[in-house]
Amino acid sequence: MLFNYFLLASRNIARQRGYALVNTFGLAIGLASALCIFMYVRDELSFDTQHPDAEHTYRLGWKAERPTGESNAFAATPAGWDNYIKSNFPGIDAIASYTADGMPTTLHYAPKDKKILTEDIIWAEPTLFDILDIQVLSGNRGAPLQALNSIMLSETAARELFGAEDPIDKTLTVSHTWTTNGQKLDLLVSAVYRDCPSNTHIHPKYICNILALKPVIEDLEHRLNTAMGDGERGFWSSSLFVCRDPAQLPAIQADLQQRANTIMARFDPTIKAMPVIRKITDVHFDQEIDWATNHKSANRKYISVFISIAVLILLVACINYINLATARSVTRAKEIGLRKTFGGVRRQLFVQFMIESFLMVLGAAVFALLLVALFLSPFNDMTGKDFGISHLFSGPMVLTTAGIVAAVTLLAGSYPALFVSGFQPAVVLKGKFAFRKGSTTFRQFLTTVQFTVAITLLVGSMVVVRQMNLMRHSKLNEAGKQILSIRYGGFSGPATDSKFAAFKNQVLQDPEIQTMTLANHLPRLDYFGPIDMRMQFPEISDERHEWFQLNGDFDFPKTFNMHILAGRDFDATRLSDSSAVLLNEAAVQALGLQPDEAVGKTIVRPALSMSFGPPDSTRAPVTGLVIGVVENFPYRSMHHKIAPLAIAPKPHTVDRIIHVRLPADKMGTKIAAIENIWKQTFPDFGFDYWFVDEEFGRMYENETQIAQLTRQFSALAMLITCVGLYGLAAFLSKQRTKEIGIRKTLGATNRQILLLLLWIFGKILIIGCLIGVPVALYLSGRWLKNFEYQTPLTFLLFAGAIGSIALITILTVGYESLKASMANPVKALQSE
Repeated sequence: MLFNYFLLASRNIARQRGYALVNTFGLAIGLASALCIFMYVRDELSFDTQHPDAEHTYRLGWKAERPTGESNAFAATPAGWDNYIKSNFPGIDAIASYTADGMPTTLHYAPKDKKILTEDIIWAEPTLFDILDIQVLSGNRGAPLQALNSIMLSETAARELFGAEDPIDKTLTVSHTWTTNGQKLDLLVSAVYRDCPSNTHIHPKYICNILALKPVIEDLEHRLNTAMGDGERGFWSSSLFVCRDPAQLPAIQADLQQRANTIMARFDPTIKAMPVIRKITDVHFDQEIDWATNHKSANRKYISVFISIAVLILLVACINYINLATARSVTRAKEIGLRKTFGGVRRQLFVQFMIESFLMVLGAAVFALLLVALFLSPFNDMTGKDFGISHLFSGPMVLTTAGIVAAVTLLAGSYPALFVSGFQPAVVLKGKFAFRKGSTTFRQFLTTVQFTVAITLLVGSMVVVRQMNLMRHSKLNEAGKQILSIRYGGFSGPATDSKFAAFKNQVLQDPEIQTMTLANHLPRLDYFGPIDMRMQFPEISDERHEWFQLNGDFDFPKTFNMHILAGRDFDATRLSDSSAVLLNEAAVQALGLQPDEAVGKTIVRPALSMSFGPPDSTRAPVTGLVIGVVENFPYRSMHHKIAPLAIAPKPHTVDRIIHVRLPADKMGTKIAAIENIWKQTFPDFGFDYWFVDEEFGRMYENETQIAQLTRQFSALAMLITCVGLYGLAAFLSKQRTKEIGIRKTLGATNRQILLLLLWIFGKILIIGCLIGVPVALYLSGRWLKNFEYQTPLTFLLFAGAIGSIALITILTVGYESLKASMANPVKALQSE
């Protein structure tokens, strides 16, 4: 019997190939969209779960709050804390630490004279392999970091450096401004390991034995193993530990808090420090600390957003199926009547139509899997993932696909099956069949839901795109499209500084390159070190202000096209300008002054530190004058309000980036020329460059990803809606054939008939907009609260969205409506 059901269902689908194709296409797009979203969501929720004992693995971090309310958080703690925990608390199964400094490390393979700059390198203790899942493919599999001078390479790193050559036991020369104190270390490649998956926050391409730093860091082993961890030596590390007894964690937290209090009492009593213990499976969504190196933490609420979008897209696809299936039921009314006359019962007919629905959904699922496989590469580019076919056909995804097929079959197939199996044979065989008012109202309700979803997603995607455009077109970002940033870092010292002067002079000999500066890294990403400094304006009050300070040379304002509202720019010919500052509008407003009134005021600041730490209290404060006021510009992300800022004409001692303004039409040739000058001036340092606007891309990485996904899936939802509207238009035109014939016989024009049919969808669209617009307004407003500077939710925004959907509706249903309005009324009445 069951076989016969499947056989009959297959024949019915084959006879209605056009209908089956349209219905399968709409379902396939919905299923493919949902599968992509669920694959992304599963990957996000499974971050760091692949490690051997992930549920009991924890990381140590540090959070510091200043009296102003400004806070900084770091994924590191004073070296020695990990060993202190191991020695003083029972139940700690494993513990390891590593260090990963900012700025690229230079790796040199001398036989081929190949140099690579990378930030994807860590210096780790050998016990790291007891905690993290690192799969060694070749070389020393048992103890890859046993030798003090060992370095491990990922598959990708090995190909980049050695190509097809076997890298094992090859020597690499490694140097870094801070980590190796600018010295060169020869390390031996001990192993090659499998590339880390995208869903782990620790994914280095190079892993070095941290003890390889013994020649360049004094008393390294003592710093790593001492139980003091006083933080005064300036050596911090990222630590992980395995604790199977969570009851121990409060005691560990309290003990570390006491140690942090002791450190800050000597360091800066005004700063409140708090150690942080976080489970490794929770760090990806941690909003307090960015645990990944050079990567911003994800936001868990976006997972809910994506799941909601997937559910809405599936709902729209199911509504399409219901509308199209019931529309086709007209052609099968007599078939149902005959089958019931010959003894068929409703239960048998219901099963028959459910099997047809199952086969349709199954076919759509197969088509959806093909679509996902086809578009995996662009989807990876959009999300930053590395999905492959194996991810799509993994156990959890196969179960997810099966669950979606079952759910869609029940949701989309049950109503048409109940509806069609309920036909009365006496009515349909006499040709008196007509849809009941209730069923027509239900289908119009479903279409209203489609319009509501479409308007909500369309407005939401438009708001996200407009907000991203607002952020991309900020003053600093716009200027940054032509500003080349070159990594200079801490190459400090008289010799290097004189080389920079020579480098700058040689670059500026090109008449098309007008400005160049040595300044802080801009924009300031959230995980960068603090740049705040205490400032006092004695002529105004005794109050001390904890404000940000950007440091650059005299050409810094000109390079970034800063607009001076009052006063003047820095002048290198004036000796007094070496201690002068520029203030931004926010700083002047905080002082309660007008820009002209702030010019000429005295400012007292502490001397710069020789590192990223606090200002140097052992040196005399710097006293200077405010010589100008610049217009506000966003030097941090728009999640933060533009805060008071001082600009000083002296480059930072460590945070040093060269910024060069290039002509827009000759970027490539100018970069090549600058690189040649760089190699002649700094032969031992790699040429690492980017554009300032690319840093804004990193700053808004999560938001950009959200914007891309929302835009694409909203477009797919609109496409599915169009398929459904076309099906409903065909259904209504067929249902009202006799009515249209009578109206035309009585004198109705084609235009009147067309407007009559379009008004049906017009009413549905109006109701959908009345529901969808407030929902979109509420959700968009909530999302925009994450930003200090927001795109306005204007009337034109919503009018544009409604107009777009109205136009799409007219184009979609217009063809069927126009065809019905132009039909010959004689043929229409004869068919009835």
